Amino acid sequence: MTPRDAATHLLAIAGFGLALWLAWPAPAPEAARMAAASPASAPAVVPAQNGWLAVLPERAAQPLPARAAIALVNGRNGRAVDLGGKSVAAYIAERMSGARRGDARAAYQVYQAASICAANDDPVAAYQDDAERARFLRERASRIALCAGVSPAQIQERLGFLATAARAGNLQAQLDFYTEGPYGRAVDLDAGAGDLIVIGWKQEALHYLEQAGDQCDHFALATLSTVYDAGALTPRDARTAMAYAIAAAAPRRQLLTEEQLRSRFGDEVQGADFDSARQLGEQLARRACGNSAAQRQ
Repeated sequence: MTPRDAATHLLAIAGFGLALWLAWPAPAPEAARMAAASPASAPAVVPAQNGWLAVLPERAAQPLPARAAIALVNGRNGRAVDLGGKSVAAYIAERMSGARRGDARAAYQVYQAASICAANDDPVAAYQDDAERARFLRERASRIALCAGVSPAQIQERLGFLATAARAGNLQAQLDFYTEGPYGRAVDLDAGAGDLIVIGWKQEALHYLEQAGDQCDHFALATLSTVYDAGALTPRDARTAMAYAIAAAAPRRQLLTEEQLRSRFGDEVQGADFDSARQLGEQLARRACGNSAAQRQ
């Protein structure tokens, strides 16, 4: 598999592409935003020796300039965060104690708020339209003002809080855990194959995607199909990729025809393997979405 500059982001986009290939209706706004959210180039994560992140003290919240006092702003995953008119630093300060005590709800809220600030130093894309570039720069300036007083340590620490929420079963956190990647920035998963942090992240990310898929989440199931097809989190397995593609149709109440499946997987999954992949897909759909979903396959 060719190294990627932003492996996890490209896989998220590929998962969305799979849904389009299967001719499903357009993804729900939340899932589409997640597929478009790029974790590339976020600040580096500092792993602790005995866990994901060192626990770092947060900086005291700084006053927010009046012009930046807005209520709703999108986090890095594309979901809106209601800051209640506060600065990101003030919002985080109100929830940090609960997050550090292991409160999953507070932990995810801190992650979401810190993620607003995670991409403020990313390089500016090469816009062909000057007006679009100017608009992006204005929006970035607003986010930078909103993030006044948020320390690099808090931005680094966000992934530890994300892991707390994912372990507690928060579906959105489980999906974000995958799209953020092991360090919250662009990582070549092939080159980092021997990295213990990457190895641990792969195991956890696959586990969380499976948990989210078991809640009949279309994005998680489609992403699992892509993950097994690409061999990114686990050794490549075309049969399991096909099975998850079948399961991913269940939340959308779509019927995947044999022609569609053979067009996508027929070169690699043939004969008895093709039949067993269909059976596994029906089992996965039944486990995730109930008997009625599997009966539509």
